[in-house]
Amino acid sequence: MYYIGTSLIFGAILAAVFSSACYTLVVSGRSQLLRWGRVGAYGALLLAGASALLILALFVLQRYDIRYVYDYSSRELELRYRIAAVWAGQPGSLVVWALAGLIIAPFLMRRTRHYEPYVLALLMMLQAMLIVFMLIRNPFLPTEPVVGMPYPPQDGRGLNPQLHNVWMVIHPPTLFIGYGLLGIPFCMALAGLWRRDYDGWAQLALPWTVAGWTILGLALTMGGYWAYESLGWGGYWGWDPVENSSLVPWLTGAALMHGLLVQRTHGGLRRANFFLAILTYGLVFYASFLTRSGVLSQFSVHSFVEEGLKAVMLGAMLTLVVFGSGLLLLRWRDVPRKPLSEALLSRDTVFVLLMLTFVIVGLVIAFGTSMPWITSIKGLSYNLEQFFGRAFNIDNGTQFGGQPFTDGRFSLMPDFFKSTTSPLALVLAMLMAIGPLLGWRNTDGRKLLLAVRWPFAAAVVLTSVGIFLGVRHGLSVAFVAVATFALGTNLLMIVRTLRSGWLRIGGYLAHVGMALLLVGVVGSYVYASPEEKVVIPQGETQCIFEHCFSFWGYDEKPNGKHVLRLEVARDGGEPFIAAPDVYFNARMGADVRTPAIKRYLWQDLYISPEQYLPAVDLNSAEVVPGVQQEIGPYSMRFDKFDVQDHLATDKYAIVQATVTVTYENEVQVLTPQLRLEADKVFTEVPVALPDGKSLVLENINPGAQMAKLRVDGLNLPPVPARAVFTVSTKPAIALVWLGALLMAFGGALAVVRRRWVQAPAPEVVRSGGGALGTGALGWRGTYR
Repeated sequence: MYYIGTSLIFGAILAAVFSSACYTLVVSGRSQLLRWGRVGAYGALLLAGASALLILALFVLQRYDIRYVYDYSSRELELRYRIAAVWAGQPGSLVVWALAGLIIAPFLMRRTRHYEPYVLALLMMLQAMLIVFMLIRNPFLPTEPVVGMPYPPQDGRGLNPQLHNVWMVIHPPTLFIGYGLLGIPFCMALAGLWRRDYDGWAQLALPWTVAGWTILGLALTMGGYWAYESLGWGGYWGWDPVENSSLVPWLTGAALMHGLLVQRTHGGLRRANFFLAILTYGLVFYASFLTRSGVLSQFSVHSFVEEGLKAVMLGAMLTLVVFGSGLLLLRWRDVPRKPLSEALLSRDTVFVLLMLTFVIVGLVIAFGTSMPWITSIKGLSYNLEQFFGRAFNIDNGTQFGGQPFTDGRFSLMPDFFKSTTSPLALVLAMLMAIGPLLGWRNTDGRKLLLAVRWPFAAAVVLTSVGIFLGVRHGLSVAFVAVATFALGTNLLMIVRTLRSGWLRIGGYLAHVGMALLLVGVVGSYVYASPEEKVVIPQGETQCIFEHCFSFWGYDEKPNGKHVLRLEVARDGGEPFIAAPDVYFNARMGADVRTPAIKRYLWQDLYISPEQYLPAVDLNSAEVVPGVQQEIGPYSMRFDKFDVQDHLATDKYAIVQATVTVTYENEVQVLTPQLRLEADKVFTEVPVALPDGKSLVLENINPGAQMAKLRVDGLNLPPVPARAVFTVSTKPAIALVWLGALLMAFGGALAVVRRRWVQAPAPEVVRSGGGALGTGALGWRGTYR
């Protein structure tokens, strides 16, 4: 299997490189090689697809003799999670990313016309690079035999239980499709510089940019929702470094999207758009570098721990950025400039400010996210820790009670990101509110005031309602006011635009979604109730947050997981059952907890389990050698076992425990026994305690050196089983999900409207300056 799989990967690399080389030669004048460029692209797609299907088959068939399958799968996994395990590790996720670009290639062949050889030459080289990364982390390596263990292994290590979720099936592929789509504007920008066509590429790249931005945003939303419903900490965005790393290209992609709109309208921002296209895909690679290099392994739960790609990914990222930036600098003076409007009340001005703010927010987040890597550079960590430690919380390894990292590295905690990005987000919201109402070059101030009067009045009313409901913090009030104002202005533009067709409302609908999301963030984060810890004995009821909770038991599900069975009633209303997971996972060696969520129109009731405490018999205790244990008024120390084996002669054996008992300052050594008869029947042989009660050896576990002792006659009442969980409320959180979905739907409408606009067909310029031809590319690979 190793040779077959590795051959497929090698073949895909060679096919992609061959395709790129053929397309490059087409640009230099050898148009007859266009057909072979396409053949190479299809070959790379088929070979990479075959390697992906082979990996999938190995997981489905449970081939634990393959190390990748052994590391990420096990017999207990359901089929859907065996499929999801394909992209749980580095090789599988890389092949999904590469496949995204390879699947796009045939669409580009039919849509890019004269841009095809330029764009595909670059795209196929990018995909070859990704498949090389996959080869370095070869998923077809065999599992190494272990002395004393059966080979091939009969089971694997399994998938992290936190990944046993439907979002694991769809979130990672969606993320990598977004990555793949954002590679297309990068290739088109370089193709435009290569061709010296500084406008045609922008028209061609706009729908792909919108598609990549939309899909990546949808993936970020999926990740947030997954965290919210599965991890139990009550939030959806924890400013984790790996989460942040994918947010950054989404932000710069938004800037690029708006810049391309300006260029499409009147030819402005040509240089800025080239820069943003290169920057955005460079940040996509940077996000992958941070995730896969191991530099964040001690700072993020999402980071890959294993290394092996650090140097090669850093080299690839620098190559892309240097090559793209170098080509832009080479053409810088040739790129024509068109002045933008200098009027303050113009869409030009607002778009420039919007783009600048998007980029600043992205770079601030990128800087904060990169802190563990930056502080790994000798001589920087101490000064940076002193500077940032004065204003923000940092994690240098001591955040959860550990020891400081010996190399001086640290990460910035969420308060850094909240403090630095919140004012900028407010600026974005304000620009988003005003921009749609403005003309490109200028706007009459009086007409603008007339246009905003109703949105402004609605914002005042809604903000007043928010203040009445408890929104008091100054920045929160500002966010609600500006977001509701943006909601009103963009709804107004939707009403106006619907007359021209509903496909034209995509951008405004995305703005409406962003406004709703901001209001939801304020409600669910700033005004969420504090977590209240609840401890309920089985069969009893406690009330909190207008809800009454009754604990009825600790149930086992068919998959072997355990849940707390809680009956919850709101203000005497119809009760419902909440069943949060809490159980010990032997593979992880830790407890796994999954919350229960009750959704209402205005808020969520969030029930996060902590632990299940089984019933305790106070008349008995499990003891280990040398440790004092209390049973009622007695302090006992279990000293040792003694075994008297008479099975061969007298048909019985005796296990005797030596126990030192302290009672009312008197110390006594007692020896309770268990007698084992030949028919395997145990008989307890108690001994008398100082006050006349009996000490019984109830059970033994020689392997664990543990015994269970019981005092008969003590008659202490048992402690019932208890459920321990926290309860909180999340106001307006539904607006977060609704807003994110509206943003995605708005982006989808914008893509459908443009429907992969074909490129114009200007003269194709050779590197030497001569023209290759002006006819359209034929489908058979010739010019006509």
